[in-house]
Amino acid sequence: MTNWTPPRRDAAARPPTRLLTVAQTAERLAVCGKTVRRLVASGALPALRVGRAVRISEDDLRVYLASSR
Repeated sequence: MTNWTPPRRDAAARPPTRLLTVAQTAERLAVCGKTVRRLVASGALPALRVGRAVRISEDDLRVYLASSR
C-alpha cells in the first residue's frame, strides 16, 4: 500500500500551455516536419504523445529556442 496523493491544484497554478502539432512547430522553426520529429526522437525537443499523434508544448518550444541560441 502506498501513500500517494495527487498534486494539489491551487489558484497559483499556471494555466496549461497550448499544444502544437508537428506541422505547426515546423512552421514556427522554418524547417520540415521530419526535422521536428528527429528533434523529438533525439530528446532535444520534449513532446507528448497522444495515441500516435505528437504534440509539442509552446513552453517547451520556447525553452528549446532559447537554449539553441
